[in-house]
Amino acid sequence: MRIETGNLEILNGKNPERKGWIIGTFIPEDSLMHSSACEVKWATHPKGLQKKAGTNLDSRVRTMIILISGKWLTRFLGDGKEVILSKPGDYLIYEGASHENEALEDSQMMIVRWGA
Repeated sequence: MRIETGNLEILNGKNPERKGWIIGTFIPEDSLMHSSACEVKWATHPKGLQKKAGTNLDSRVRTMIILISGKWLTRFLGDGKEVILSKPGDYLIYEGASHENEALEDSQMMIVRWGA
């Protein structure tokens, strides 16, 4: 039996090169967090932070954002559609969409990516 335990904020602080990604192929293979099936990110963003022109254009990749706390805006560049996550548990799933994000309040979220 193998067990790993810890705190994601501390883990992210010790591994800034991962940019919050805690599960995926880029995690050392000897860790239980290594996976080729999906990627998971634990993110904390201060109010006002803007992330410009994300380009997850691969239509075979789906992304799910789950809001833990705060208020988060995702704007899709193709059609100008905007989605605001404002209550804990609010989520957004998309695939193959160029987008921008903004933390409307201090925000904490979990992001999951997987192949369709």
